[in-house]
Amino acid sequence: MERPSFAGLPPAEVPEGYCLRHFRPGDEEGWNRLMDAAFERDPGTTDFAESMAADPVYRPERVKLAVRPDGEIAATASAWTHPPMGSRRGMLHWVGTDPGHAGKRLGTAVSIAAMEHSRDEGRIAMALMTDDFRTAAQKTYLRLGFEPRCTHKSHPERWRRILAELCWPENFEQILQGPLVRLDDEGQAGEG
Repeated sequence: MERPSFAGLPPAEVPEGYCLRHFRPGDEEGWNRLMDAAFERDPGTTDFAESMAADPVYRPERVKLAVRPDGEIAATASAWTHPPMGSRRGMLHWVGTDPGHAGKRLGTAVSIAAMEHSRDEGRIAMALMTDDFRTAAQKTYLRLGFEPRCTHKSHPERWRRILAELCWPENFEQILQGPLVRLDDEGQAGEG
């Protein structure tokens, strides 16, 4: 998926009882716990050091958190870069909300905070990768102005199925009927 520009990006807002901040030392265990819960993994499966800190693009300020006053991390999203997407396009990475905090649009808030960070770093667009079965996340991304991106011949039909399941009013037929997208060395889209 891609948000072709940051135009019209709404402000990041969190409900009362939460604050937005970036990752800081000591958050590792809470981030691991959150990601295990958000992605329905066995406790102790996620390892921040391996999943995030070991990546050369990791910077603590790129990892956005929605946090309770007691320090519990309720949601996260990261402003990442991914070389195949080019230097001008950010990547929304590892978005997750603890199911115990679902329905409060915390995923939206941390995603916006991550996009704002990418914009402030000089990027002009944002992309992300997600799985077909993550319909709640896809709905959030569509609300945030992301559009389908078809890079494989299976994508148009898969997107039609997802959009129908979501009862999404925009069908993106121009994108779905268009040529497959490939990225050049600078992450510029071209026909595949």
